[in-house]
Amino acid sequence: MKTKINNLLSVLILLLMTSCKGQNKELTMEKITEEILKLVHSYNTTPVYSMQMNKQGCKLIVEMEDNLDYRLTENTGTSIMLPLNVMISKSGKQTAIIKIYPKEGDPYITKYAHAKITIYNAPNKDSGLKDYKKIAEFTLPEGLEEKKLPYYEHTIVFDATVPFDYAKELNHSQNLKNIPSIEQKVVKKYEEVRNICEQYDFIKYNELLIHNSGLVYNATYTSVEEIKKKESKNQFGMVEKGLADRKLLPIKDYYIQYYANDKIVALWQKNHEPMLYVTGQTPSGKEYKSGDPLFLYMPEGSNELKAW
Repeated sequence: MKTKINNLLSVLILLLMTSCKGQNKELTMEKITEEILKLVHSYNTTPVYSMQMNKQGCKLIVEMEDNLDYRLTENTGTSIMLPLNVMISKSGKQTAIIKIYPKEGDPYITKYAHAKITIYNAPNKDSGLKDYKKIAEFTLPEGLEEKKLPYYEHTIVFDATVPFDYAKELNHSQNLKNIPSIEQKVVKKYEEVRNICEQYDFIKYNELLIHNSGLVYNATYTSVEEIKKKESKNQFGMVEKGLADRKLLPIKDYYIQYYANDKIVALWQKNHEPMLYVTGQTPSGKEYKSGDPLFLYMPEGSNELKAW
């Protein structure tokens, strides 16, 4: 009888411990959401900028001169409309840098390479398709194969008006190239984040992205209700447990790139894919490959790299 009671007590203690763990995790996630909401603003105007990216037979990168970049690096043809607001730091003249690379296996840009960028503007986030106006466009010129180019670059300049201003924060953040051993510090941070992914620690991964989440939600005018709904899902490919034969790429064989007048930095694979990269198999047996870009900056008065 005594043994049964002791066993029952052990089970109850175990259940209590499990319950407390769940509550702590839930509270932590709630706190992270609260921290994100502290960064979120409501704007009287909600102008929208979007970018249609089409490419085949090449790799395509579009970088905003004062901010980050979007990448279409698959060897297959791709067509996608992306929100450009998240790459605009403030109102004024914007410079988009179009970078074209050969697809894997081709030393030069071939006659099969095609790329087109179209930038649109709409008056507000609720605008219909008829309200989207084309404001800038680029098409990869023909005949480049004769020049045997390993790389092609073009710039698009356009004006944008947005209610937010992240340039102030970047202007006051530290110039990363002035920091001793910056590359080693960046690699160390990537290793820390890779370890978070390896441990499936979605709480720390969410915590890492608080600033970035606030920026994206503001730039896309996401409501508080939508944010709470999105944050409650906690679905991130880099920390999901549903993959078989899961492997994380080691942080090596990279190239380092600086953005926004050396205020932001990122590591990339030599094939231009994100350095944080996971492979595996889905529950249905399909091959899975995915990477998360990690852009880092060092805020004013800090000696720690943080996710931009």
